[in-house]
Amino acid sequence: MVSSLREDEKFVIEALCASYGGTWRIGEDPPDAYMSLAENEIAVEISILTQHVVGKSGKPVPRLSQDTGVLRLCDEINEELKNDIPSGVYVLLTISSPLNKIRQTKAELTIAVRKIAQKKAPNKQAIEINKNRVKIQLILGDRPSGKKVVGVVPNQNSSPDILANVLYILSERINGKNTKCQDIVHRLLWLALFNDYWLAELDTYELAMKKLFVTHPFDKICLVQGSKEVHTLYET
Repeated sequence: MVSSLREDEKFVIEALCASYGGTWRIGEDPPDAYMSLAENEIAVEISILTQHVVGKSGKPVPRLSQDTGVLRLCDEINEELKNDIPSGVYVLLTISSPLNKIRQTKAELTIAVRKIAQKKAPNKQAIEINKNRVKIQLILGDRPSGKKVVGVVPNQNSSPDILANVLYILSERINGKNTKCQDIVHRLLWLALFNDYWLAELDTYELAMKKLFVTHPFDKICLVQGSKEVHTLYET
């Protein structure tokens, strides 16, 4: 059965095609898509790399599950400003939780975001609104979701060890996709990973990949950035 792609998955496969000069079609999930390069058709499985934190059970859970309150506020600001923020940039909001005076804070924060977004160049500032500490950062690139305002919540359950976080994320994603793709045979198979863990840079992923000892069927593993840059983390 042929599936449809989410916006983030479509972003990734289009980035691959732009980088390698191929064309694509939807897959059966798995794989998410097929990419045609010269005479080869490559099965491409796509996944998102997101930070995990310690949950109530003591086991790692996606950080998003603990940050939804503040992120909902950021989504509301995104909805209001998405058509006013120039293409090629987006705004990252770092907001501590819980929030004081949410409605009043939203109104003032919306004004601040609108001002920094018009600068059209990397920029950051720290402000305080109703005793809420907020960092606003203008970043070059685009999000696969299309969001122009993205929220991050400082989380006491997160580890400050970025390399350890990346090792866990890569291991968890590769193992999970290994299981999912075990029946894909007789064709080239790539794994494309979108970096949604904004604290981790390319060199961290490259180092983590060298430290991993994970058996998998992938002929190539690619890292896709929000700028649509594609980097090879592994190749047979």
